[in-house]
Amino acid sequence: MDLHLQTDWQRAVGQRVEIWKAGKLSRSGTVEAAMPDNSILWLSAEGAATREMIHEADGWQVFAHFKAGPGAQ
Repeated sequence: MDLHLQTDWQRAVGQRVEIWKAGKLSRSGTVEAAMPDNSILWLSAEGAATREMIHEADGWQVFAHFKAGPGAQ
C-alpha cells in the first residue's frame, strides 16, 4: 500500500489518511467530511482520539493510502 499526497480533500472523504505537518506524522484516521474549498476537514473519532478539525491554512498535509491495482507501476 502506498501513501500519496491528497491535495483535493473532498476526494479523501471516507478514506483512511495520515495527517502530517512539517515532515512529522500527527495522526491517522478516517476523513468524515471536508469543505468544498479544501480549507478544512474533519477526522472521525476513533478509540481515544476525538473528532478533530484540520485547517489547511495551518500547514497540514493529507496523505491517503492507495492499494496498487493490476497494471499499476
